[in-house]
Amino acid sequence: MAMDLNAKAAYIRGLMTGMEFDPASKNGKVIAAMMDLLEEMAATVTEHDNALDQVYDELETLDQDLDDMVADLYGDDEEESDDEDAEDLYEVTCPNCGAVSTVDEETLLDQESELVCPNCGAAFDIELEGTEEEAPEETDNQDQ
Repeated sequence: MAMDLNAKAAYIRGLMTGMEFDPASKNGKVIAAMMDLLEEMAATVTEHDNALDQVYDELETLDQDLDDMVADLYGDDEEESDDEDAEDLYEVTCPNCGAVSTVDEETLLDQESELVCPNCGAAFDIELEGTEEEAPEETDNQDQ
C-alpha cells in the first residue's frame, strides 16, 4: 500500500490546514470532529493490524513446533526413507582397535577387497555368519 491509514489521515489534516479551514464554524465543527474520529480509527486499525501480525507470527511458530512434535512422535516420510537406507548398513568391529564402524551391504559382500578401519587404518577381512559352507549341512539335516 502506497500510504498507510495514518499517513492518509495526516494528508487530509494537512489539506484542511492548507485550505485555511475554520474549525469554529458550524460546518467546520462537524468536519473537525470527523477528522479527529478518522485519525483515531486509523490509529486503532494500525494497532490491530500490528497485533494481528504478531499473532500470525506466533501461530506460525506454534504450527512448526506442532509439526516437529508430530514428526517426533509418529515419524514422517523422510524418516521412513532414512530407515530403509539404514537397513542396508551393517556394524563392523575392528579386530585391531575395537572401533565400531558402519559399512554398506555392497562393501561387506565384496570378497576381493579388505575393509580398512577408519579409526586406526588397519586392514582386515570379515567372516560372514551363515555362509554357503553351512548351507549343505542344513540340507543334510533336513533330509534325515
